[in-house]
Amino acid sequence: MIKLVCNNQLLYKTISNYLLQKNILLSPTNNNYQIVINIEDNEKDINVDINGYKTGISLPIDINYLNSEILKKIIDINFPLGDCKYFPYKRVICYQNKKSLLSDIQNLIISNLVNYQDGIDKDYLYNLIWKRDKSIYINKLDTHLTNLKKKLNQELNLKVNFQSHNKKLQLLIN
Repeated sequence: MIKLVCNNQLLYKTISNYLLQKNILLSPTNNNYQIVINIEDNEKDINVDINGYKTGISLPIDINYLNSEILKKIIDINFPLGDCKYFPYKRVICYQNKKSLLSDIQNLIISNLVNYQDGIDKDYLYNLIWKRDKSIYINKLDTHLTNLKKKLNQELNLKVNFQSHNKKLQLLIN
């Protein structure tokens, strides 16, 4: 997940809305994030720092150009999952030179399980995925977990398990 920091409130809202429209996973109000995008608006330029990669862009700037520059930098960010690589912003898991494209829901599940390595409450995860549901149906989440497990096994020959203890869900790979 991404934490966005910006000293210009209008720029912050614009970039935040853009990332949300692109289904880029912004971190909620908690401190669980793997990427920090720090944007500093000066009088002559905008400085962008994405996990240590820094670039300056002269003003005036087309906001679409700024957004595309941010997207170019975060698209290749990946995280290890056992012997695999997980690319949350491509929605891909790579293992032994094979790739598996994840659905939006599968990507949200994996991303949150990576984010909460000690486990995430199933009800909380459910509410992150299905924000508009008034009732929680854990079997709906369990079905998606089972389908994700089968998909990764079929496409990548990857053994994935989900451990649940006291409604806390954890990801176990190989």
